[in-house]
Amino acid sequence: MKEAGRMRVVQINLGNHGSTGSIAIGINEVAKSEGIETYFAYPWDSSNKPSQNGDILIGTKFGRRASRKLGKITGYNGCFSIFATMKFLHTLNRIKPDIIHLHNLHNCYINLPMLFHYIKKHNVRTIWTLHDCWAFTGQCPYFSLVNCMKWKTGCHDCPQIDRYPPANVDRTRLMWKLKRKWFTGVKNMTIVTPSQWLADLVKESYLKEYDIKVINNGIDLNVFRPTKGDFEERMSNILGGGTST
Repeated sequence: MKEAGRMRVVQINLGNHGSTGSIAIGINEVAKSEGIETYFAYPWDSSNKPSQNGDILIGTKFGRRASRKLGKITGYNGCFSIFATMKFLHTLNRIKPDIIHLHNLHNCYINLPMLFHYIKKHNVRTIWTLHDCWAFTGQCPYFSLVNCMKWKTGCHDCPQIDRYPPANVDRTRLMWKLKRKWFTGVKNMTIVTPSQWLADLVKESYLKEYDIKVINNGIDLNVFRPTKGDFEERMSNILGGGTST
């Protein structure tokens, strides 16, 4: 599976679709053009695009549904998918990646303590691109809608317990502590955020021990580019009464 002499990078994300999936795919394409051996790992999802060479499917359709159901019933998000994660870590052992690039890890598709135990045990250089705030809260990806700042000292009595990823039981107090235990203490990890706003929040969380880099998401310049238009002229006519009666 591996080719001697080439850097090997494994990306892990919630899926290969949507904004985060497109970002991961774009990184893979650039890395491959630079001669880097790349792999993209993600779970089964009905929205996924057709898999490409180098893609690794984590678990099965049935296993994914079972893990999400268990996570919702118990409130323990990321504590299941044991056999799927064992198989995936066995694949990592064969690949022996130089870098593991994490993206979205929420919604119950990988066993978080097993994954981070592997990273710490093998001291794999890790990059974690945070696309939301989930990594340092007890459950929610965003807390600004309800102006909740409990994540700074320890989540509890979550006002968004029924929102994504939903749970029937509030385990946010324990999940905040567990995530702090799992996600801290990685010797060689860099946190990447797409905005200074998110970077500043990370610096207030238990992830502040890591080096934090801001890399803004790119835009498609074929779509978003300066163009000539008549907006200014039309507005001038409207505001200035340029039409006669």
